[in-house]
Order: sequence, then C-alpha cells, then structure tokens
Amino acid sequence: MAESKKFNAWLPDFGTKGWGITIACFVFFYFYSFWNAATNTLFGLFNEMYGWQQTDMSYVITIAGWISLIAVVLFGTLGRRIGAKMVSVIGLTGSATGFAVLACARTFAIFTAGVVIFNFSMVAYATIGVGLLGSSWFPRTKGAFMGIATMGMTISSATLNPIILGFAGSSLGISGFFWVMAAIVAATVVVVFLFVRNNPEEAGAYPDNDRSVSREELEAEFRAAQEYKKTSPWTMARVLKTPQTWLIGLGTGLPMMVGAGTIALLVPTLASYGQDPMLGVVLLSSMWPIGLLGHYLIGVLDQKLGTKKTTIAVICVLGLGGLLMRIGGANTVVCAVATGMFMFGLSGAANVCMSLTASIYGREDFEVAYTPIQVIFNVLNFAGVSVMSTVAALAGQQNVMLAVFIICIVALVPVIALPYRQIASNVRGM
Repeated sequence: MAESKKFNAWLPDFGTKGWGITIACFVFFYFYSFWNAATNTLFGLFNEMYGWQQTDMSYVITIAGWISLIAVVLFGTLGRRIGAKMVSVIGLTGSATGFAVLACARTFAIFTAGVVIFNFSMVAYATIGVGLLGSSWFPRTKGAFMGIATMGMTISSATLNPIILGFAGSSLGISGFFWVMAAIVAATVVVVFLFVRNNPEEAGAYPDNDRSVSREELEAEFRAAQEYKKTSPWTMARVLKTPQTWLIGLGTGLPMMVGAGTIALLVPTLASYGQDPMLGVVLLSSMWPIGLLGHYLIGVLDQKLGTKKTTIAVICVLGLGGLLMRIGGANTVVCAVATGMFMFGLSGAANVCMSLTASIYGREDFEVAYTPIQVIFNVLNFAGVSVMSTVAALAGQQNVMLAVFIICIVALVPVIALPYRQIASNVRGM
C-alpha cells in the first residue's frame, strides 16, 4: 500500500466525483436555509398582501420544523435501508410540492400547509442525505467537505431576499417566485437521481479521494464495513443512553438556534436600534463574503484543530456578535461588524454537528447516531425564529441580542464537557 498523501485543508482535493457530491450537498443546503433567509422579506410582503402577523408566521415555521422532527426519524430509518440517493430524491420531490402549494397560497391555512410540506420533506436531503453522503464520501476530511457544502446556506441568505423583492415588483409576483423555486427543485431531483451515488465505492472512487489504497484493499475494507454494520453493538437505544449524543446535540443545536433566529429577524432587530429597515436587507446581501469565508475557515480549522475546539470558537464568535450589537446597535458600523460575526458564526454552526458526530461515532455507526443527534439539534434549530420572536415580544426587540450572548455561554458547557475521541465504528481488520 502506498503512503497516504497528506490532505491539504486549504486546497482540498476531493476528486471529480467527490466534488460532484459536494456541489449536490451545496444545493441541498441552499434549500435548507430557505426559511431562515427569506423571512426577512416574505414576512413583510405577506403582511402587506394578506395582513398575516410576523409572530403567527414565525410560529408556523417553528411548528413545521418540530413536526419535521418526525421526518428525521422516518427518513433516517429509510436512509439506512434505501441509501442517501433515493431518500434525497424523495425529499426533493416533496419540497418541490411544498413550493407549488406556497405558490397557490391565498389563505393562512394554505401557507401553513406549504411550509409544513416543505420543512418535512427538506429533512430527507438536507439533513439525512447530506449526513450520509458526507460521512461515507469524506470520513476523514468531513470538516473540509462541510466547509464547502454549507456555503449554500450563506449564498441562500445573500441571494433570496433581493430575488424575492425582484419578483414582488414584477408581474410574476410572489406566486411566480415560488413556481420558479418549485421548478428548480424538480430539476435537482433529476440530477440527483442520474448522477449521485451513495458511497465512493459504488462510483468507482475512493473515500476522501485517498488513492493510496489499492482497489482490492478498498473493496475488502468496504466488505468488512458492511459486515460490521450487520452486527454493530451500537443500536439506537445505546446511542440514546450515551452522553456524547446529548452533548453533541445540545452543544451544536444551541448556537444554531441563536444564529438562525438572529438572521431571520435581523431586519426588525436593526430597526429597533433606529436603523433604516433596508439596512438589514443590504447587510444580508453584502456581507455574504464573510459568511463564505466562515464556512471555508471553519472547515480548515476543523481539519487542523479538531471539531471540538472549532465548535468552541464558533460559539464565541456568535456570542460576542450579540454582545457587540446589544451595546452599540445604534451605530451602523457596529451593526455591520456584528452581522458579519453572525454570518461567520452561523456558517460554522452549520458545519460542526455532522463533523462532531462522525468524529465520535465513525463512518460505520454514523447512520445510527446521526438520527437522534439531529432530532436534538433540530428541536433547537427550528425553535430559533419563535424563541427570538418571543424574546422580542416579552423583553423588547433589542434584548434579542442579549439573549444571543447568554445562550452562547450556556452552549459552551456541553461542548467543553464532550470527551473528544471516537467510541464506535471499531471494524476489525481496518
């Protein structure tokens, strides 16, 4: 066996097929972030068009997110049986349907149905699909993979609001916007069905694009891994009893909750400090390079420092961003810097859950562990908009930023307590 080539975290070489998987997951994350990004303009437009209230719409998104926790279990189980490719195809088909329903929404009930359908099905590809593909294709370079794939979230935040405003000012309107989104997702279904493979071995490629292993050795390792999965001691019950499961879920879910909720309500929060309401839209549309830099640098740090230290850094950036805006939100420059920190921190928060799970449970037991961890993670993630809206309603919009700081301090506790070592996927002979 040839000596393994050292992986360059700054310029990752995933191989042609590996880059194809990375780009597919990039698109998945674009849709994943839809309701965190689009609310800044859609809430106001729907209020003008139909009189729907921001709080009511935010609770619909949160409740739809919580309903989709059932989908995490459903699609997690289904993904273990039919693979990442087909579970992603099913989810994308559902999301296209959800967008079509939203295109026809003229009542709050239809709006609710569209949001629920979208969020429920989105889990299949953007949570389960990404996790299975990432852990299988990039078991040792997962940090760098997630650093690139999660850029889709920042591009979503940067592009969706101007696009929505463009449609709102045209003859197509908001309905036309949702029809176009449905068509884009439908096209993604075709691409995924034709070109995506569940693992590199099926595609004739190598995990992490590491070609130091011969094809015969690779196939032998793959067979050993498949046999191990049949008798692995790591059942769902054991995973749920393991403290690492809860520490990962809480330690990554809490920063994701404050990051997502802050971005979703950035416009009204900035307005509460006396800023022009358009400042939030402008910042979301112009600060995206910092978000992209965050994805990239967090991926590099993950590879070089390990995911635990990287997660601590992410939480600190988010918390300090909240404190900075709470103190100096009346200053436009401070708002811009704090928003950049939110974009940077949210980028990292999206990276670390999958990477931590793979680090602790390994490639072969990742499938079992990721489902319950994602339930914990998404209970918090999907609560972001409603939690921050509730803080605003009870304590004032400005104190949303103080809540960000406090919750980030709390989030540091489970991450610091997490024992950072692999405890599963002990395949004999590998």
